[in-house]
Amino acid sequence: MMRFLNVFFTLLFLFIVIYLWNKYVIEFVINRAEKFHKEYNFSNLDKQPIKFFIQNKNAIIKFVKAFYWIGFVLISIMIITDFISH
Repeated sequence: MMRFLNVFFTLLFLFIVIYLWNKYVIEFVINRAEKFHKEYNFSNLDKQPIKFFIQNKNAIIKFVKAFYWIGFVLISIMIITDFISH
């Protein structure tokens, strides 16, 4: 029973960390990068890769969030299979 609780709380902790990371940190970092380039690098906004980054900001945010959720799912599967096998 104790091992089950350990696995459960580990997965819960990972879920909360990934959720908060995806909700606040990713958008903050990408928005800060966009703001920096718009304020201090205005003359190069029409050049690649900055142009690609600004035009596809929402898609990049979605991709990064999906990347972290997929990582969470894979790690969760590994933890659960380890728990089941013992």
